[in-house]
Amino acid sequence: MKTLVNPSQFFIFLLSIAVITGCSSTRNTSNSQQFQSPQVIDRGYNQVDSESTNQSNPTVSPNEKRPSNISLNDMLIRLPGVRVQGNGAYARITVSGSASFMSGTDPLFVVNGVVRGTDYSIIHSAINPNDVTSLSVLKGPDATIYGTQGANGVILIRTK
Repeated sequence: MKTLVNPSQFFIFLLSIAVITGCSSTRNTSNSQQFQSPQVIDRGYNQVDSESTNQSNPTVSPNEKRPSNISLNDMLIRLPGVRVQGNGAYARITVSGSASFMSGTDPLFVVNGVVRGTDYSIIHSAINPNDVTSLSVLKGPDATIYGTQGANGVILIRTK
């Protein structure tokens, strides 16, 4: 005897196989991928996840295995867009792309969320370079939260 297959039953059978195959292929069963937390970007008054913003914020996190004789000037040189001229407490720090014709060219320094002013010699003497956990620079629209003080750029310093 010859059995005939109903076309509608065959279509339902193929559809169910396609659904089962599609569902099983989207499920990730490998353990090789680990969850990575999003990078936190320092915006001055707050910190945001890198996934929730479309702007970049150049940040330097000093390496824990760095030599203890590295200076704050050496750390600032690593920030993109920051120029350091000279050495020690009397070095001249400028942020490229930021300039105000109403004041000098010195950036605003913010240490652990507290505005410290534009005088680098005070910052240099007040901060132990071994305590610095991150350095970042704000310029342009990102620096507007500091008003006219941040017109020449803002250098954010986080310490332990």
